Amino acid sequence: MTAQPLDDRALRERMLPELPPPMAAHIDRVVALADELARRHHLDVAATRLAAQGHDLLRAVPPADLLARAESRGLAIDPVERAAPVMLHGPLAALELAERFGLEDHAILEAIRWHTPGHPDYTREAWAMFVADKVEPAKVDRTPALAPIRELADRSIEGAALAYLDLRAREAIELGWQIHPQATLARNALLRAGHTAR
Repeated sequence: MTAQPLDDRALRERMLPELPPPMAAHIDRVVALADELARRHHLDVAATRLAAQGHDLLRAVPPADLLARAESRGLAIDPVERAAPVMLHGPLAALELAERFGLEDHAILEAIRWHTPGHPDYTREAWAMFVADKVEPAKVDRTPALAPIRELADRSIEGAALAYLDLRAREAIELGWQIHPQATLARNALLRAGHTAR
Protein backbone atom coordinates (compact mmCIF):
# COMPACT_ATOMS: atom_id res chain seq x y z
CA MET A 1 0.00 0.00 0.00
CA THR A 2 1.44 3.39 -0.95
CA ALA A 3 1.30 6.29 1.46
CA GLN A 4 -1.28 8.96 0.77
CA PRO A 5 0.17 12.39 -0.04
CA LEU A 6 0.21 14.72 2.94
CA ASP A 7 -2.42 17.45 2.84
CA ASP A 8 -3.04 20.27 5.30
CA ARG A 9 -5.87 18.47 7.10
CA ALA A 10 -3.80 15.33 7.71
CA LEU A 11 -0.86 17.47 8.81
CA ARG A 12 -3.08 19.43 11.20
CA GLU A 13 -4.30 16.21 12.80
CA ARG A 14 -0.72 15.01 13.31
CA MET A 15 0.55 18.39 14.57
CA LEU A 16 -2.31 19.12 16.97
CA PRO A 17 -1.01 17.08 19.94
CA GLU A 18 2.23 19.13 19.84
CA LEU A 19 0.61 22.58 19.73
CA PRO A 20 -0.66 24.77 22.56
CA PRO A 21 -4.30 25.67 21.81
CA PRO A 22 -3.54 29.36 21.06
CA MET A 23 -0.92 28.32 18.51
CA ALA A 24 -3.30 25.84 16.88
CA ALA A 25 -5.90 28.62 16.66
CA HIS A 26 -3.36 30.99 15.05
CA ILE A 27 -2.43 28.34 12.50
CA ASP A 28 -6.11 27.71 11.72
CA ARG A 29 -6.59 31.44 11.04
CA VAL A 30 -3.49 31.52 8.82
CA VAL A 31 -4.67 28.49 6.83
CA ALA A 32 -8.10 30.08 6.33
CA LEU A 33 -6.65 33.39 5.14
CA ALA A 34 -3.99 31.68 2.99
CA ASP A 35 -6.78 29.68 1.35
CA GLU A 36 -8.76 32.87 0.68
CA LEU A 37 -5.75 34.67 -0.79
CA ALA A 38 -4.71 31.68 -2.91
CA ARG A 39 -8.19 31.42 -4.41
CA ARG A 40 -8.44 35.17 -5.01
CA HIS A 41 -5.07 35.21 -6.82
CA HIS A 42 -5.52 31.89 -8.68
CA LEU A 43 -2.65 30.13 -6.90
CA ASP A 44 -2.13 26.49 -5.96
CA VAL A 45 -4.54 26.33 -3.02
CA ALA A 46 -3.38 22.94 -1.72
CA ALA A 47 0.30 24.00 -1.64
CA THR A 48 -0.54 27.32 0.00
CA ARG A 49 -2.67 25.64 2.66
CA LEU A 50 -0.02 23.00 3.38
CA ALA A 51 2.70 25.64 3.86
CA ALA A 52 0.36 27.62 6.11
CA GLN A 53 -0.44 24.55 8.19
CA GLY A 54 3.20 23.64 8.76
CA HIS A 55 4.72 27.07 9.26
CA ASP A 56 4.51 27.34 13.06
CA LEU A 57 5.07 23.73 14.08
CA LEU A 58 7.85 24.82 16.47
CA ARG A 59 6.84 28.42 17.24
CA ALA A 60 5.95 27.56 20.84
CA VAL A 61 9.38 26.04 21.54
CA PRO A 62 11.40 28.33 23.87
CA PRO A 63 14.08 30.36 22.05
CA ALA A 64 16.96 28.82 24.01
CA ASP A 65 15.75 25.35 22.98
CA LEU A 66 15.49 26.45 19.33
CA LEU A 67 19.08 27.69 19.44
CA ALA A 68 20.29 24.46 21.06
CA ARG A 69 18.46 22.37 18.45
CA ALA A 70 19.89 24.43 15.60
CA GLU A 71 23.42 24.13 17.01
CA SER A 72 23.08 20.38 17.56
CA ARG A 73 21.99 19.98 13.94
CA GLY A 74 24.89 22.06 12.68
CA LEU A 75 22.65 24.65 11.04
CA ALA A 76 24.27 27.83 9.79
CA ILE A 77 23.00 30.41 12.27
CA ASP A 78 23.01 34.04 11.22
CA PRO A 79 24.07 36.50 13.96
CA VAL A 80 20.56 38.00 13.80
CA GLU A 81 19.09 34.54 14.50
CA ARG A 82 21.57 33.98 17.34
CA ALA A 83 20.42 37.27 18.89
CA ALA A 84 16.74 36.36 18.37
CA PRO A 85 16.55 32.54 18.26
CA VAL A 86 12.77 32.59 17.75
CA MET A 87 13.67 33.15 14.09
CA LEU A 88 14.98 29.58 13.98
CA HIS A 89 11.52 28.05 14.36
CA GLY A 90 11.00 28.13 10.58
CA PRO A 91 14.25 26.44 9.53
CA LEU A 92 13.86 23.80 12.23
CA ALA A 93 10.18 23.21 11.39
CA ALA A 94 11.08 22.61 7.74
CA LEU A 95 13.58 19.95 8.80
CA GLU A 96 11.15 18.26 11.19
CA LEU A 97 8.29 18.36 8.71
CA ALA A 98 10.49 16.53 6.21
CA GLU A 99 11.90 14.04 8.71
CA ARG A 100 8.98 13.30 11.00
CA PHE A 101 5.94 14.10 8.85
CA GLY A 102 7.18 13.06 5.41
CA LEU A 103 6.68 16.44 3.74
CA GLU A 104 8.75 16.29 0.55
CA ASP A 105 7.77 19.32 -1.54
CA HIS A 106 10.87 21.53 -1.73
CA ALA A 107 8.97 24.77 -2.45
CA ILE A 108 6.67 24.22 0.53
CA LEU A 109 9.57 23.38 2.82
CA GLU A 110 11.41 26.54 1.69
CA ALA A 111 8.25 28.60 2.28
CA ILE A 112 8.14 27.28 5.84
CA ARG A 113 11.89 27.65 6.37
CA TRP A 114 11.88 31.36 5.52
CA HIS A 115 8.40 32.40 6.67
CA THR A 116 9.71 34.83 9.29
CA PRO A 117 11.91 37.04 7.07
CA GLY A 118 10.65 36.05 3.61
CA HIS A 119 12.96 34.99 0.79
CA PRO A 120 13.92 36.47 -2.59
CA ASP A 121 13.16 33.18 -4.38
CA TYR A 122 9.70 32.72 -2.88
CA THR A 123 6.89 31.39 -5.07
CA ARG A 124 3.60 33.29 -5.13
CA GLU A 125 2.13 30.54 -2.91
CA ALA A 126 4.91 31.15 -0.38
CA TRP A 127 4.18 34.88 -0.40
CA ALA A 128 0.49 34.15 0.14
CA MET A 129 1.33 32.05 3.21
CA PHE A 130 3.81 34.70 4.42
CA VAL A 131 1.22 37.48 4.14
CA ALA A 132 -1.53 35.36 5.73
CA ASP A 133 0.74 34.70 8.71
CA LYS A 134 1.47 38.40 9.16
CA VAL A 135 -2.08 39.75 8.77
CA GLU A 136 -4.37 37.04 10.10
CA PRO A 137 -7.34 38.60 11.92
CA ALA A 138 -6.02 38.38 15.50
CA LYS A 139 -2.77 40.11 14.51
CA VAL A 140 -4.66 42.91 12.74
CA ASP A 141 -6.82 43.32 15.86
CA ARG A 142 -3.68 43.64 18.02
CA THR A 143 -1.78 45.84 15.55
CA PRO A 144 -4.07 48.14 13.55
CA ALA A 145 -1.13 49.27 11.36
CA LEU A 146 -1.46 45.86 9.66
CA ALA A 147 -5.01 46.57 8.42
CA PRO A 148 -3.93 48.39 5.23
CA ILE A 149 -1.57 45.52 4.44
CA ARG A 150 -4.45 43.07 4.80
CA GLU A 151 -6.51 45.19 2.40
CA LEU A 152 -3.63 45.40 -0.06
CA ALA A 153 -3.30 41.60 -0.02
CA ASP A 154 -6.63 41.34 -1.84
CA ARG A 155 -5.11 43.29 -4.74
CA SER A 156 -1.47 42.17 -4.65
CA ILE A 157 0.17 39.41 -2.63
CA GLU A 158 3.66 40.70 -3.42
CA GLY A 159 2.64 44.31 -2.75
CA ALA A 160 1.33 43.29 0.66
CA ALA A 161 4.53 41.38 1.40
CA LEU A 162 6.57 44.43 0.45
CA ALA A 163 4.39 46.69 2.59
CA TYR A 164 4.87 44.35 5.55
CA LEU A 165 8.64 44.21 5.07
CA ASP A 166 8.72 48.01 4.82
CA LEU A 167 6.67 48.36 8.01
CA ARG A 168 8.95 46.03 9.94
CA ALA A 169 12.11 47.68 8.57
CA ARG A 170 10.90 51.11 9.72
CA GLU A 171 10.04 49.63 13.12
CA ALA A 172 13.47 47.99 13.41
CA ILE A 173 15.22 51.25 12.55
CA GLU A 174 13.15 53.23 15.06
CA LEU A 175 13.77 50.68 17.83
CA GLY A 176 17.40 49.92 17.01
CA TRP A 177 16.72 46.28 16.12
CA GLN A 178 18.68 44.16 13.69
CA ILE A 179 17.06 43.25 10.37
CA HIS A 180 17.40 39.69 9.11
CA PRO A 181 19.48 39.72 5.91
CA GLN A 182 16.93 37.53 4.13
CA ALA A 183 14.25 40.17 4.79
CA THR A 184 16.41 42.76 3.05
CA LEU A 185 17.13 40.42 0.14
CA ALA A 186 13.43 39.54 -0.16
CA ARG A 187 12.43 43.21 -0.11
CA ASN A 188 15.01 44.05 -2.78
CA ALA A 189 13.80 41.18 -4.97
CA LEU A 190 10.21 42.40 -4.73
CA LEU A 191 11.29 45.92 -5.70
CA ARG A 192 13.39 44.64 -8.63
CA ALA A 193 10.36 42.70 -9.86
CA GLY A 194 8.42 45.97 -10.01
CA HIS A 195 6.12 45.45 -7.03
CA THR A 196 4.97 48.42 -4.99
CA ALA A 197 3.62 48.66 -1.47
CA ARG A 198 0.49 50.47 -2.65
